[in-house]
Amino acid sequence: MPASLLEWSVPAAILLCAIGLCAARFVGFNTLRWGGALGSLGTGYAIMLVQASELSPYKQAVEDAFILGGVILACRALQSRRGRQPPCYIDVAVLLASTAMVIVSVVLFSSAKLETFFVQACCALVIWRATLPFARQVETTSDKVLTAAFLFIALVLTGQCVLYLAAPTPLLAMGEWRTSVWGTLIQYTGLLGSIALTFAVFIATSYDAIEKYRRQAHTDALTGLLNRQGLDTLLASVSRRPFSDNAGPTGVIMADIDNFKRINDVFGHAFGDMVLARFGALLRPKADAHICAARLGGEEFLLLLHGENLESATAIAEEIRANFVAQRWAPHAPNSRFTASMGVTLVQAGEPFANALKRADDLLYTAKRRGRNCTVSDEAPGGAVNGLSRFSNKAGGEKCCARA
Repeated sequence: MPASLLEWSVPAAILLCAIGLCAARFVGFNTLRWGGALGSLGTGYAIMLVQASELSPYKQAVEDAFILGGVILACRALQSRRGRQPPCYIDVAVLLASTAMVIVSVVLFSSAKLETFFVQACCALVIWRATLPFARQVETTSDKVLTAAFLFIALVLTGQCVLYLAAPTPLLAMGEWRTSVWGTLIQYTGLLGSIALTFAVFIATSYDAIEKYRRQAHTDALTGLLNRQGLDTLLASVSRRPFSDNAGPTGVIMADIDNFKRINDVFGHAFGDMVLARFGALLRPKADAHICAARLGGEEFLLLLHGENLESATAIAEEIRANFVAQRWAPHAPNSRFTASMGVTLVQAGEPFANALKRADDLLYTAKRRGRNCTVSDEAPGGAVNGLSRFSNKAGGEKCCARA
């Protein structure tokens, strides 16, 4: 019996979803893998509607291979979001095993029920295998949307397999199965899953694009650190939680590269950019271990340290300063050494961050007035202990680092 127009609407709708995802690639969306997966799935459902001899296992094997192949491609697209792919041989083994079981079901048992069950079970297995590890590492909204879609499809397929086994075997010839209740259910389940996946991919991709542009807007392109807008957004998002009484002390380090205008004038702006990038690279490991590092503009930087007292925060500032002095600049400036000045303070419990930032900035310029290439630290007005601290200077000798 020829397929009706309504039946052809299922593969047509799936292939339209595939075309839409592939086309989205040309406007900057990373959806080509998803389009390929739905293209394979839609092709399988289209082959299902083609008339063929019920004694031939080839049509069933090919259509089921396309359907399972589409599911495998979709799962690999999901896993690629983690930056790593499982070995291909596992997917190939599942595909070959499914094809073998389909041929056995058709040739030995002439059973459309067994054929359908094996393919559905393999599809469910592949999805569960990909989704469960992915769900344990979900971080972004995009990942949550995709995880929900894949779990929904996996649950539907698993429930369908259970019901299919429990239901009595219909007395249908192979060619009549397509028009049966189960055949119709299988087709529209595929359509529902494809549409759900398409919407999930577009939603996830949109969230990815928003996050990408947000990250670009909040990141200094030269150093990879936060810019001032990114810092303001971070501070607003935490709503002073890092600075509460039970969160532990928060250290603030303000840093400024000494005589940076002269560096630009003597060596050029390209070399000056390299100096800024190198200094940012010294801050980045500390930022990863603590709260954040930011370039506030020009040659001025900020580092926020979580859970550090004044002494340890000052030691971190001195480590960065000494490492910067020890940098080598061959071949551009092989005999030059560049320095930085630091101001270090702590955010007091309940204190507005702006107050601590201004205090760190004042301490930084105290370091500038005292000859540059040093660190000046103080907890808060009236809370400082006068004295001197000496830290090893990797460029040679010792550098006096005053406490205000």
